Amino acid sequence: MLSDTLTRGTEMQKTLISYQDVLSIIKRLLMVAEEYNEPFGEPIVMVGGTAMAAHSIRKQSYDVDLYARIFSDDVIHQVEQEFRIQFGSMFKIDVTSTENIWGMIMLRDIHKSEPDTTIQVGDNQYIIQKLSSEDLFLLKLDSDRKKDQDDLPALYEKTNLDLLVKRFNIIVKWHGDRDAVLGYADSFVAAMKKLGNHNPVDVISALNLSKFMIDLLYESWSNSYDE
Repeated sequence: MLSDTLTRGTEMQKTLISYQDVLSIIKRLLMVAEEYNEPFGEPIVMVGGTAMAAHSIRKQSYDVDLYARIFSDDVIHQVEQEFRIQFGSMFKIDVTSTENIWGMIMLRDIHKSEPDTTIQVGDNQYIIQKLSSEDLFLLKLDSDRKKDQDDLPALYEKTNLDLLVKRFNIIVKWHGDRDAVLGYADSFVAAMKKLGNHNPVDVISALNLSKFMIDLLYESWSNSYDE
């Protein structure tokens, strides 16, 4: 698609950021926020490519992607400008306070994300968290972007069917488009078959969905294990 080509072209113009660079940038954000007397409100959670770098799924990322309950746009802007000297004019710090990181699924328990590291700024200590491999997989599964779909195999290698099913059964309740849930579940079954060679009927039987959705999935996938 043209949009994917343009996106890849833009990313090629950016300077890659290592995980250690990410930690330095986050520390600078926290320092400037305290200087502004507008400290970040925890939780502070690495999301997107930044979380993938924290999980060593990617060695580097293009931007810094964070969730924070409270933050200052002025702080983000200042630090972004500072690091553009090092990482180029396309460098971006993307911070959100909404629980739907991208797509239609809200992570209502994002504050429970696993701890990654602790950063000390003066007398204050900040716990930096990261989205789990399961959350990253399931959010990207719901995305139409090719770059997100391309990340699925590497994310799957960091988790397993049981963990993904358990998490799916939690966050599917938070999908913002109820008419799209059946299609999302179908995509999950297809991904488990493709990436782990799991029997679709067995996967469907583990999903916590409405009876009519389960019946439709069974009807769609009942003969797939013979393929």
